[in-house]
Amino acid sequence: MPRPSVRPGPCRRSWPGAWSRSSGPWSACSAKSRSIPLAQKIGERFAGRQRELGELKLKISGCINACGHHHIGHIGILGVDKHDEEWYQVEIGGNQGETHAGSVKASLGKAIGPSFARADVPDVVERLIECYLEHRDSEAERFIEVVHRLGHD
Repeated sequence: MPRPSVRPGPCRRSWPGAWSRSSGPWSACSAKSRSIPLAQKIGERFAGRQRELGELKLKISGCINACGHHHIGHIGILGVDKHDEEWYQVEIGGNQGETHAGSVKASLGKAIGPSFARADVPDVVERLIECYLEHRDSEAERFIEVVHRLGHD
């Protein structure tokens, strides 16, 4: 199966994906077909802002199998099924590990509240990024550093 053509935007460049099938053998949803359009909408919203945003690892898992490693994304998005409707849980603060001396250590993201409807997720991500830009100490301070300095609340 050929990989979908999705150009990486400033928030997508680190997203891994489960490309083997639309849904894995244990998946209850078609993770790829649901998460890619969402990723495209988020990427379009932040196109051309890579320099302003700095390092930002946004990861999407279309279902609970977590192929997209949402739990270690600075912003992680997990697709969930609620009464046969598509919703997304948003987490912040995940980090794979230190990228340079003194940086944030490995951590799992924490949910910021109840799940959000698919249509609301780009707005949620935008608000998180606006909050980051408002509260960072300098242009050099990364999203993950601001989250860990201020806390998840």
